[in-house]
Amino acid sequence: MCYKIIQYAEYSCSHQTVTRQQLVDCRKRDCRFSPSHQTGMHSCGSTCSQTMLPDQGLIMEQFSGPCPRCGGIMNGH
Repeated sequence: MCYKIIQYAEYSCSHQTVTRQQLVDCRKRDCRFSPSHQTGMHSCGSTCSQTMLPDQGLIMEQFSGPCPRCGGIMNGH
């Protein structure tokens, strides 16, 4: 089954922001999320996978300061 790789940036306040998402294609004809999914007549709901594998998260950047949302609060603004 297909899944997403989600890349994050993490801040000193522990908040994370998504910086990039990418679909990993399983290349299976019976996966409705794959570009290889069969296009001809078929009973997709009963013969094809209707769910993706869980997302895989990767922290790609770490910042020593707080996120933009917390920056004003932590600086007393």
